[in-house]
Amino acid sequence: MSPRRGDSGARTHLSSVMAATRTAARKWRKDIFDGAPSPLHVQLFGLPRTALPNDLRRLCGKSKVENVDHASVEYRRFRPTGCGLLSFTRGHYASAAQKALNGAVVGGKPVKTRLVSNIPELPRARGVKGMVEAARRGIISGDGPNGGVTGSGRNVVLYGLPGKLTPEHVLDNLQGFKLAGVEHGKEVVVKLSSDRLASSSRFLVRMSTVSEAYRLVRKLHLQFWRPEYFGDKCTAQAFVVS
Repeated sequence: MSPRRGDSGARTHLSSVMAATRTAARKWRKDIFDGAPSPLHVQLFGLPRTALPNDLRRLCGKSKVENVDHASVEYRRFRPTGCGLLSFTRGHYASAAQKALNGAVVGGKPVKTRLVSNIPELPRARGVKGMVEAARRGIISGDGPNGGVTGSGRNVVLYGLPGKLTPEHVLDNLQGFKLAGVEHGKEVVVKLSSDRLASSSRFLVRMSTVSEAYRLVRKLHLQFWRPEYFGDKCTAQAFVVS
């Protein structure tokens, strides 16, 4: 007895489905074992330079983006670049976020997004001593997510101070502020590397809390530094590194 046409068609369809499944499985295994995982990060362009990591998280909430593992703002020499970075634990989370956030409006302007596989790694947490040593060797450049430093919004960068100023001089002028670890004798003011011919200097100051970091910025930003000694020659600029 010959097989019916319906049975033959069903077997053909089943064979096609099984072949497609095997092909997809082979591709999945190839991606896994060939080291081609899905991107876990989404980079955002066109953000206001005043944007903070919490602003990125609020944007995700508004756009119904979930499973955000980490949010950061990107810097160049500790100056915000207008770019941000979102990290996820799964590739499909990142892919969905990239599509949902592309074209989202922030500060009156639409942002653009792209998937990113690799991002600069933050230096290993070696405590204040490790950070001080890194600054002395010129390793802390202030580039990348979070400016390449840890601190969760407790770091303040001071610009425009006298070139020959030392961390000890800066610390003496910050009495009345709560600095991180100062009660334990730890170095909390670090002089950052700069051009040898520069007439001014930069310092990284670690505060005890985020609110104290912003209090320091409000007090010092665009104020003359020790006008009784330097007159109007040195105007300090202060920024929180989020």
